[in-house]
Amino acid sequence: MPTPIPLESAGGMIRLPHGSFVMGSPQADETDAQPLHRVRLEAFWLDKTPVTNRQFQHFVDQTSYETEAERRGSSLIFDRKLSEWRDVVGVNWRHPDVPDGSLVGKENYPVVHVTWQDAATYAAWANKRLPTEAEFEYAARGGLSDSTYPWGRELTPAGSHMANGWQGHYPQQDTGQDGYRGTSPVGQFPPNRFGLVDMAGNVWHWCADWYDADYYASSLADNPRGPKRGTQRVRRGGSWLSATNFGGALRVDSRDHAPPGESTNHTGFRCARDV
Repeated sequence: MPTPIPLESAGGMIRLPHGSFVMGSPQADETDAQPLHRVRLEAFWLDKTPVTNRQFQHFVDQTSYETEAERRGSSLIFDRKLSEWRDVVGVNWRHPDVPDGSLVGKENYPVVHVTWQDAATYAAWANKRLPTEAEFEYAARGGLSDSTYPWGRELTPAGSHMANGWQGHYPQQDTGQDGYRGTSPVGQFPPNRFGLVDMAGNVWHWCADWYDADYYASSLADNPRGPKRGTQRVRRGGSWLSATNFGGALRVDSRDHAPPGESTNHTGFRCARDV
C-alpha cells in the first residue's frame, strides 16, 4: 500500500497541497484524455468522502430544497435484472432504489439521483464549490506520479478489492466480489495517500467543468477550469457500475460526461473549497 501523506484536515475536508502533475491518459483508446499535459494547481480543500444522504438531508431540512428529480417526478435507475437503464417514476434521492423505498440504514451512503445543479446548489449552501476536473484528477492520484488507480498500478493488488466496482461481465452479471452490488457506505475501501476515500468507484462525481472531448489540446497549464461553455458536464471517478470489460472508468485519468440535468443511481458528488 502507498505510504500516506500527512495532511491538514478539518470539518470532513482535507487540505491538498499546491503542486503539479501530468494530466491525461497514455492509453490509445482514451482519446478525450489526450494529450498528456502538465497542470499546476493552487492548494485547495476537498471533502474526504462523497456527500452522504445524512449530509444532504441536513441541507434539505435547512433549505426545503427539492431536487430536480423530485420536481420532475422520476429518475434513471440501472435495472440489473433487465441490464438496462430505466426512467422510473417516484425514484429520487429519498427513494434511491425503488419508489416506495427509504433511506433507513443508508444514512452513510453517498447521495444519488442528484443533477449537476443539485450538487452545485448544495455546495454553495455549504460555502463550498464543486471541484474542477483537474483538481479531481490531482486528488485521485494522491501524489503518485505513475498511478493507474488512486492506490497504484494494479486494479486488485494481491487480490484485494480497493474500490466498489462491477465484478463480472457487464451488464449481464455482477458477482459482487467486493461485497456490494450497488452503492456502498462511504469509506468502506482504503483511502489513497491523501486520505481521500471513494475517489474511484461507488459513485461518479460531478465536476465543475463543461465537457469538451478536445479540451486537453488547449487547456491552461495553471488552475484550468474547463471550457467556457458546453452541453454536458464532466463526471469523474467511476462507480459501482464500472467494469473491467467496459472501459477503464476506475482509472484516475478516465473522463465521463452527462447532461447537467441528468440524475441517476450511480452519480453523486463531493465538494471543494479554496484555501
